[in-house]
Amino acid sequence: MQNATDAVTASKDQPAGVLRVTGSLSLCLQLIFPLIPKFKQLYPDVRLDIVAENRYYDIIDDNIDIAIRTRENEPDTSLIVRRLTETKRVLAATPEYLKHHGYPNHPLELAEHQLLLYSYANDPYKMVFQRGDESVTTFLTPYVEANDGFLIRRAALQNLGILAQPTYVIHEDLQSGRLIPVLSDWELPKLAVNMVYTSRLHLPAK
Repeated sequence: MQNATDAVTASKDQPAGVLRVTGSLSLCLQLIFPLIPKFKQLYPDVRLDIVAENRYYDIIDDNIDIAIRTRENEPDTSLIVRRLTETKRVLAATPEYLKHHGYPNHPLELAEHQLLLYSYANDPYKMVFQRGDESVTTFLTPYVEANDGFLIRRAALQNLGILAQPTYVIHEDLQSGRLIPVLSDWELPKLAVNMVYTSRLHLPAK
């Protein structure tokens, strides 16, 4: 019945119905919500259901139309994965924290600092830094860890330590000087931002 309904919807010139989209809270707030006004102008008959959740929903069981995710691969190979972009991860801290604790000059010096880590990251206590042909792997103990990027950001703004977050989470803080990048001559692996959906068959217009 669902396939039949979708097939009818797909044949319409004007997309309509409920579009259920999921992503992490920080990704929804920073990347998805700014697009909603323009989207609603273009597609007024589509009703958006935004599910902000830092765990990965089962797209089929939870009736998700689109998932925006920052992971390379999906365990379910039947899903369609479309690469949207990549994002850098940045280490940063407040000027106040750096004034009292100093700047790390090498990734191995992070062991001497208070680290604010995102617990849902892939292998959150391990970071691999690259600078040209040089690679350094560090194993870290968190001073504070949390399962949401905005909680980590808030801890950093309270001078609690050095965070590692995608640029879209802390872009405004970096622009304003509330957070200062550290180890900026080193790079962490970029995060893929993918759009994931179930099938190309009977794909509804929405």
